[in-house]
Amino acid sequence: MSEPQVTQAQQQRYEELLQQTGAALIGAAPEGWRRIDLIAKIAEGVQDFGLSVIMTDLSYAEVDPPAEAAQAMLELRKLMYRPELGAWLSARYVINPPGEFRIFYNYEHDPLWEPPIPPVVFKRDLETYPRPAEKVPGWLRNVIEQAGNSAPQPESH
Repeated sequence: MSEPQVTQAQQQRYEELLQQTGAALIGAAPEGWRRIDLIAKIAEGVQDFGLSVIMTDLSYAEVDPPAEAAQAMLELRKLMYRPELGAWLSARYVINPPGEFRIFYNYEHDPLWEPPIPPVVFKRDLETYPRPAEKVPGWLRNVIEQAGNSAPQPESH
């Protein structure tokens, strides 16, 4: 299977959104931070953003996730959707001083919403961002089926 084609404009927007997210996070963190860690859980119509800011003395600063970072992550998820893969379920954006960052995308594992979101939200998300049946993780298939809906089934060989 070949890699999905990404246009130059999509790549440029991807990089802009990552920079926008990082700038918003750094701008929201108090002086003397050692690590900024944003976890974004997004499903169609529902999102949860958790932000941890670790200070140089290893204490945690109470900081609300900035709206600019949340908005950029929402757009990033839409931009990154690929029919052959689906949309990511959660992402983690980690920054170390002075501005070095890494981002990780979760396409397969249960993002462990707390409190749990209704199965209909997962169903709606899968309808909005469809993926091949073999790319629908077992836990997601089970959640949708428990709600009395059918999820795409992988072909048996």
